[in-house]
Amino acid sequence: VSTQSTGVFKEFTKQKIYRDMRILILVAIISITLVFSQPVPVLSDNFAALVDALIDDRVVNRVHVWEDYDDQKTRFDFDREAVHVHRYNFYKLLKSYEVDERTQNCTVTPLTTTLKPFFGWAVNATLDKNVCYSNVERGRIGKLWTDSTATETRELCVDETDETKPLWTERINSRDTNYLLFHAFIPGVPKPEVFDLPPVCTK
Repeated sequence: VSTQSTGVFKEFTKQKIYRDMRILILVAIISITLVFSQPVPVLSDNFAALVDALIDDRVVNRVHVWEDYDDQKTRFDFDREAVHVHRYNFYKLLKSYEVDERTQNCTVTPLTTTLKPFFGWAVNATLDKNVCYSNVERGRIGKLWTDSTATETRELCVDETDETKPLWTERINSRDTNYLLFHAFIPGVPKPEVFDLPPVCTK
């Protein structure tokens, strides 16, 4: 084999290696771009849900939640041992009704806040490199979305196969840590009768 042929072969081999390296680098860049440029999951702010609410790792309540963001009203049914409380918030009327099943008392208080979209903060979230897991269904993997400000960090774990289904959310600030574990989530406007006040509140 001539020296010229050997040189040509070496040059061809070198060019092939460079080409293969460029292809690998390009594939890696595309893969990273696809991971971190995924659209933020869109979860309905009209929904019904069953959650465990925890503050600083302590179970506070098992809560049934109904939110009609379109009509600006919410209902929360709190269940903890012998305590069963229903809270109805009507933001258009600026009134909140709280009913204690045990005493059958209905307490009416003014609402001084506005109803924000439950998952509205997630529009600024970014996909974390780590996966997350369901604490209800063993082995179910989720995608972790996070958003941090100077005072607060929020996390949202959504089902890997259905990003419209939240698995849990967490909010961490200097005061406390709030964690919501979703046992069920049904998107869509709740039925109107869900927000009907009990007779004790309409007397």
